[in-house]
Amino acid sequence: MSGPLHGIRIAEYPSATCPLSLRLAISFAGRIAAGLGASVVKLGSRDDDPVQAVEPRIGSSNALSTFLDQGKTYQAFGPDRNAVSALMALGAAPDVVLCDAQALVQLEGLAQTSIRTVLSMFPVTSDASACAATEFTVMALSGLLDLVGDPDREPLRMGGHQLAYACGLAAYSGSVAALCARQPGAAAEVVRVTLADVAVWLNWKVVAMASWSAAGRARLGRDAEWQVVRCADGWIALVFLEADWPVLRDFVNDPRLSEVRFNDRAERRRDARTVASIVEGVFLRYTRQELKALALAKRLPLGPVWSPIELEDDPQNRARSFFSRQANAPQAPLLMPRLPVLWSGQAFPAASAGAPASSPAPEPRA
Repeated sequence: MSGPLHGIRIAEYPSATCPLSLRLAISFAGRIAAGLGASVVKLGSRDDDPVQAVEPRIGSSNALSTFLDQGKTYQAFGPDRNAVSALMALGAAPDVVLCDAQALVQLEGLAQTSIRTVLSMFPVTSDASACAATEFTVMALSGLLDLVGDPDREPLRMGGHQLAYACGLAAYSGSVAALCARQPGAAAEVVRVTLADVAVWLNWKVVAMASWSAAGRARLGRDAEWQVVRCADGWIALVFLEADWPVLRDFVNDPRLSEVRFNDRAERRRDARTVASIVEGVFLRYTRQELKALALAKRLPLGPVWSPIELEDDPQNRARSFFSRQANAPQAPLLMPRLPVLWSGQAFPAASAGAPASSPAPEPRA
């Protein structure tokens, strides 16, 4: 399959000062486009890409770039060439340029037919636009780090780069929307995406709650209504709605949970530590697979914590071909997910997982 974006040309151009989180977001936006058939070029040298220094590694390969740079090529250019000339050396101007705000300044000479999708940490009109920040600090400012954790401990960074990838998905969506809306002969749009805006959007419930309650949500730890508790061979998320309480209570079958006070949600929330402790004591008798089967049978929204290898064997993931094993010599085969997006209900498999090829910049056309 050539893909729905076949024939679309996209360039990634983060400036030398582009924060790592925005580099990852730009790469993820380009990764989705490449997986859907677009021709994606990364301007610059692969050896100078800061992402290459980010752990973990797979043998001699960088794990992040192995996934993010599938189907792309690097286009290096020397100190005597600027980004615009490097882009024009590729032929016609690209349909979309994914860049940060600093890089946008360097692209002033680019043809106005190119859509510019510009990523920044904060809105350009914000007082915080000049502040130094990381993905972690933006998550803290937006309240995302208040969702989980123990109030007696320091905030912990969530696994992976969830906010950066969400920002990349927003950048991809904005770019495709601009492609669909562009008119022949008209100047292309400038699409602006900020990491802070994406973080607030992801945490929209806290914004909604602030409109009716002066008490902000904070990390509740063992006093949270929903928790992750231990079981016989790992951990499971204890999630239940009000209608699920009688089913969970009867399954646990502990007389302490049959106290009249626990029929009231407010009372359960006030004593959530006790409820979780009682449930955990029963769950310790069961494995994750046993609890999963019981949860499905009783229609309880419990969530076992699985490893990546266990997720590969999950029947739902297998039915959807979400993961595939791909050769990456000389290392062992890689477990690679397909794109986390559908196009008109159609899924596109993961591309070949080999390292991206670097190509020298061709001579400018006359």
